[in-house]
Amino acid sequence: MATASVLVEPEDMDCSVCHELLSDPKLLPCGHCLCRHCLLSWLHSQPHPMCPLCRCAIVDAEEGGRTSMEDITEGFPTDLAIAALVEARRLLERDHKCCVCDDVAATSLCLHCGDMLCAACTICHGKLSATRQHKVESLASVTADTVATNRPVPCAVHADKATELFCSTHGQTICHVCATSRHRGCSEVRDLEEKVGEARALLAQLADTLRAGERELDHSIQQLDNHLKEVEKQSAAAIAHIDAMCQRLAQSVEACRRRLTEMTHSACCDVREAVSEAKTCLLQRRGKLTTHTRVVERVQDAKRRHTVTSMTPKLKTRVDDLVYSVTLPADAKAIAKVTLVIDPEVVSRLEKELSQLGQVKVISTEIIAQVKPQPEGFRFHDNHGENIVLSNHQLTAERKSGTLCGGVVMSRDPMEINVVYEVLIHETDNTEHSVNTFLGAVCESPASVTLPCGSWFLTCGVVVRPAVVWVHGSQTDTNQFSALHDVTAGSRVGVGLDTVRCLHVFMDGKDLGVVKGAPSLAQHCYALFDLGYRLKKVTSLPPYRLQTASISEGKKLMVAVTAYRDNETLQTLSACEDKQTHTQSTSQ
Repeated sequence: MATASVLVEPEDMDCSVCHELLSDPKLLPCGHCLCRHCLLSWLHSQPHPMCPLCRCAIVDAEEGGRTSMEDITEGFPTDLAIAALVEARRLLERDHKCCVCDDVAATSLCLHCGDMLCAACTICHGKLSATRQHKVESLASVTADTVATNRPVPCAVHADKATELFCSTHGQTICHVCATSRHRGCSEVRDLEEKVGEARALLAQLADTLRAGERELDHSIQQLDNHLKEVEKQSAAAIAHIDAMCQRLAQSVEACRRRLTEMTHSACCDVREAVSEAKTCLLQRRGKLTTHTRVVERVQDAKRRHTVTSMTPKLKTRVDDLVYSVTLPADAKAIAKVTLVIDPEVVSRLEKELSQLGQVKVISTEIIAQVKPQPEGFRFHDNHGENIVLSNHQLTAERKSGTLCGGVVMSRDPMEINVVYEVLIHETDNTEHSVNTFLGAVCESPASVTLPCGSWFLTCGVVVRPAVVWVHGSQTDTNQFSALHDVTAGSRVGVGLDTVRCLHVFMDGKDLGVVKGAPSLAQHCYALFDLGYRLKKVTSLPPYRLQTASISEGKKLMVAVTAYRDNETLQTLSACEDKQTHTQSTSQ
């Protein structure tokens, strides 16, 4: 197994903006790290921020326009493995002076205390009851890797206690004192070694996934290299044919020869640019996989349990978002083909007809469209009902056969204002009864939700079905959303928050209205769908943003909805909601 010293190069610990050792290193989408303060200043100073090392986009234009740079910066995870190595390197770069004796050169370093000791103090350090169990290394041979992997992580609350337990409720490593005090009421406090073992197993799976993706992209890049060679051969053959033909026509044909040559060069240049751009895209994607592979292996081999447990969920989220493969035609001519079409009869005609001599045709597929990632739906959270199976990179949820409940799924990320979160219904149970659709929003983090048998038992959120609405667990009978009775396979249902954070229900792109009687929801709430009672399988669709509309007193509110999916405008829809009703429900 690779070690951290192999996975981390000295330049990996340097910020590519300030060229100093990383401080609070933030892990970018491409897998490289920048100092937190450097990243923030970089985002503010660049119109289209890209990684200084690989030129991959740090944030897309849409997210940058609606999210503050501070929030974007804080949203990136801290690379705790690199941070530990940087801390160790800073420690070793200090003056080698004994921390006890004045002006005496240190010869050893205590990995537990971080103190440098002279030869005499090293002996005393090993005899004291409080420090005799500490591991001491010679400064002549100790490395940053050794320091980083052997320094214990103390409890965040009790600095003199070691972390030996893991609180699943809060996702924190804790000591035994915390377990009997601050975390006494938590539902699950586990042995840290058990949690670390699970995390390492997951990291191994992530590493295998990344390596498989690297191999697939290597194959695709090799395909593009072969296509580039084929284009060069076609270009050379076409130009040679043009030259041979033009040699027969003397000076009167020279102008035509130049024209055709220029056309051929131009056409081949366009093809080369397209293929080269596609290759660049794949190389960037390959770079992301490589850097994330190194990050995962680095965390996988980290000795600090806090690092493993903290980084694993964030790395899983990051790896799930990566795209691993691209399908390219096996035939090089299907990717790019340059064909020279010449009318042989024109050669024998007069000079005035030479302009009709020939033309160059280029047949090229849209390589870039195949390589660039297409918009995806929102991802479902790992915490879901016991009878749910997630697939398609957590974009598809399916209820197990023979079950009726335990089918709750929630969005992984919080809902945004004026954004609709829809699912496409693929399959329902074979029954004559209508599909009993449940959907809504939950007002706490999906990771901390204890899922009941059915969504209507949730006490923190709003759940809607055709004839009933539950608000924080309180049931109200209503026919407001009776249209949901008409849901079938192929239908789209969804939810969205308006500017005052009131929940709206959507069906096939139509706003069915705000949930009456429901208050404004919390700042962080998550879309919820319940695949119980005849709803069998759904796939999330790319979220789309609602366009703002003017409100006229006493008139209907018209909300224009424009959805963009797969780079195509889905359609523009109109939904009416009485302003007075909306105002009353909001005040309630």
